[in-house]
Amino acid sequence: MHQIEFQAKEEKLDLRKAISKYLYKWPWFIASILVFVIGAYIYLRYTVPQYQSKTTLKFDKKQTDLSSALSDLDNLGIGLGNSDELKSEAAVVSSRPILMQVVKNLNLNVEYFNAGDIKDSQLFAIAPITAKILTYNNKKFVSSQYEVINVKDDQFTLTSEKQGSTITGRFNIPLKLEFGTVLLQRNRSVAFGSKYKIIFWNPIEKVKKLEKTIEVNLPDEKAMLMDISLIASLPEKSEAILNEVTRQYNLDGQRDKNLQAQNTQEFIDKRLEVITKDLSGVENQKEDFQNRNRIVDLQAQAELALQNTSENTKSLLLQQTQLDLLNSLTSEASKNNNQLMPSNLGLNPSLEQSISQYNSLLITRNKTLKQATNENPAVIEMNREIGALKEIIRDNIRQQKETVKAGIAQLQNQITTSNSMIEKVPGQSKVYRGIERQQNLKEQLFLFLLQKREENAINLSVDVPKAKIVNPAFTLDTPVSPKKDIIFLGAFFLGILIPFAILYLLFMLDDKIYSRDDIKERSNLGVLVDIPSLKDNENHLVQKNDFSELAEAFRVLVSNLKFVLPVKDSAKVIMVSSSVKGEGKTLVSVNLALTLANKNGRALLIGSDIRNPQIQRYDSEPTKRKGLTEFLYDESVNVEELIHTSTTNPFCDVIYAGAIPPNPQELLSNGRYQKLIEQMSSQYTYIIIDSAPLMLVSDTLSIADTADATLYVVRSGVSRNILLDFANDLVRDNKLSNVSFVINDVSKRAGGYGYNYSYGYGYSNATKESWWKKIFKS
Repeated sequence: MHQIEFQAKEEKLDLRKAISKYLYKWPWFIASILVFVIGAYIYLRYTVPQYQSKTTLKFDKKQTDLSSALSDLDNLGIGLGNSDELKSEAAVVSSRPILMQVVKNLNLNVEYFNAGDIKDSQLFAIAPITAKILTYNNKKFVSSQYEVINVKDDQFTLTSEKQGSTITGRFNIPLKLEFGTVLLQRNRSVAFGSKYKIIFWNPIEKVKKLEKTIEVNLPDEKAMLMDISLIASLPEKSEAILNEVTRQYNLDGQRDKNLQAQNTQEFIDKRLEVITKDLSGVENQKEDFQNRNRIVDLQAQAELALQNTSENTKSLLLQQTQLDLLNSLTSEASKNNNQLMPSNLGLNPSLEQSISQYNSLLITRNKTLKQATNENPAVIEMNREIGALKEIIRDNIRQQKETVKAGIAQLQNQITTSNSMIEKVPGQSKVYRGIERQQNLKEQLFLFLLQKREENAINLSVDVPKAKIVNPAFTLDTPVSPKKDIIFLGAFFLGILIPFAILYLLFMLDDKIYSRDDIKERSNLGVLVDIPSLKDNENHLVQKNDFSELAEAFRVLVSNLKFVLPVKDSAKVIMVSSSVKGEGKTLVSVNLALTLANKNGRALLIGSDIRNPQIQRYDSEPTKRKGLTEFLYDESVNVEELIHTSTTNPFCDVIYAGAIPPNPQELLSNGRYQKLIEQMSSQYTYIIIDSAPLMLVSDTLSIADTADATLYVVRSGVSRNILLDFANDLVRDNKLSNVSFVINDVSKRAGGYGYNYSYGYGYSNATKESWWKKIFKS
């Protein structure tokens, strides 16, 4: 015996083999793809498509370099200052007060559906029956669904599956439901379907839904553009919502602009009443003075003296005008009623800017209070900023008053100095000029307030929208979801991926032997033949003149054995074994003996598995005569008494195992078995030993030295890779010699090829299988 050297196999990726394993399971891939594609088709068939509707607004930007002639137009509140204001306006568009008004105007808290067997079709603009919620008695209710049935003339019936109630009512007459009172109206120009559903919603719930679905984007802040989009299943409804949102937004901006202008108007009107009374009093005083002193024209008398004081007097008038305005503004700023303060009065630019910031912040806080309480952190922060701005305004007024008073004192000192130079001017002239100064002061203040009132009236009359609608609401033609191409493509790839993942997991966990390639990867021992898989109804024995695949396989085995068996004059002993029970060892032994036996050389089959005899299963006329066991323990038994001629092949003799002994190991190792082989070697050409499984018992190792060659049977799809390691160890330890593998029960598609191309070409009589059996045959 020579020792076979086992070298570690270098693992190589056989791409063809890896792919062929999956291609062999191609019917499951096709079935999986069909299932997923059909599922995708059903999903697309009954899923309501979602469309995106959009509208675009454009904002005008305030100009900071206007000419003096057009500077007053900047006070009209048209346009935005910068991109930061544009971002704040994006939040205003989707604010709850605007959305609540949209819900009310479009009656979005009532939805209508034509009920179908699988999905419902929503209606919006044209519906056979419309409803409106008049009052609520349950503010916490979310929604309530009713089905309209039994519509006859002006009478109808509402049913609720949730509450299990039925209510009968009449059109155009209020009807009380569990959440409130509703009014239903019928549009007779629209046909009424078999099933009609109405869903009543709490308006705040629809507002919450609109908050989540309406998206506001700023594609280009420098261009001052704003995109408003909405994704829903009903394009006409989405377009109506977006158009109403933009309309309400412009109306809200117009209201804010008018509110500031109205407060300024009220302040100017109040001041005009006061100035009118003062001016009337000064004119009466001047008239009385002229009548009492008979003064017609003092200009000629005081021309020289007044020439020196005219410029100072003009400056004094301007300063007194500023001081009067500041005094009026002081009384307004001292109030704690959080009212808007008058602006654009021609005062110091710093003071005007503070007043403008104060008014803007006050308007923002008042809008926030519509949807928040005074305890809201944002409101508290704005109150703090309002108080700080008002204090800054008071400080600016005080500082400017001090500056004006200082200027007035200086001018008065200059006038006093000049007046001292005209001592000759009568005292009446001084009094008269004083009265004229008061008259001119009141007249200038009166004209100034009239001018501002006209400017403010222009602001109120100009009805310019806050944002220009560049694109009215429109809907994209292609649905946003579901994406037909993506879903079908995803279904196709899922149909491939899922069976691939399952098969990959099964292949990864599968450690069984299927073909000779699996053996070559783990062992250097040769493989003599692949025995094809047999059905239960097929003949398991090689017959005379047999051209079946089974017979051809054993002829190949016999041919290959010639290269394995030694050349000798006596019988060639072939031992057939396996690792465990059920691998087809006995099938190989019996058919090998039947194939080897012919008229030129007889063959003897010895059933050496005395623990679990199986040869009798393949004999149509089983016998109870003595067998191997009786020969091993009784020296008086003659060998001729043991030999039985096979009914299948007359040139094949059989020695059965005999009775099952209590000590098989001792019997097989007592030397009698070797004497039997030596005695039969001169009478037969081949001796086939059907031995016991090697991994379960050690019986076979006791008689292994009698064999010229050992056929190690593994079963495709049953034997595991660890059994190959066991066989390699037996050979490496010299417990077995001249070992070759025989693969039993190999599927026709194992290894990626069929046996119809290997064995029995042209001789196969197998019936043709139907195509569907071939597809799902594993």
